Amino acid sequence: MQSESKTLNVKELVLMGLMIALVYLAGSIIKIPSIGGFVHIGDCMVFLSVILLGKKKGAISSALGMFLVDVLGGYYLWAPFTLIIKGTMAYIAGYILERIKSNNSFINNIIAFAVSGVFMIIGYFIAGTIMAGLLTEKAGIIQGLIYASKDIVGNIIQVTTGVVIALPLSEVLIKAKKAMLN
Repeated sequence: MQSESKTLNVKELVLMGLMIALVYLAGSIIKIPSIGGFVHIGDCMVFLSVILLGKKKGAISSALGMFLVDVLGGYYLWAPFTLIIKGTMAYIAGYILERIKSNNSFINNIIAFAVSGVFMIIGYFIAGTIMAGLLTEKAGIIQGLIYASKDIVGNIIQVTTGVVIALPLSEVLIKAKKAMLN
């Protein structure tokens, strides 16, 4: 039993592959252009991957799916940031869901998704500040912060949309997961 929890079985690998694909599709098919990139609905699939797979596997699936969105979409410079930010975002949501002892999964999901969403917004703000330094040789910290601030509203809209879409779907997914395990 001990080795079973440390290895992936075929069902888990298939579910992880499916979630990588769904995260990628949600992040790449419906894109709304913004000043520095685009807004998408991929965050809802990031949240759902955590519901389905848990914090570690959900984080890996989310990170890889969103990494592919950037790489295949031509946003190569953002891909390493996305890999770290989206993976950590999913891990935070999964960690919070594991730790909350309340029986109200809807409220738990709101808390976990909101906290991890705030992390994402801060993460991309920091990444944007770093990108300003990489893209312009004379950008100071103030210019970097100004550059990064252009995406805050888009990221808030993106994460809010992801939460709004993921909340009702997560309730359905939780019930389906329980039925599948029984």
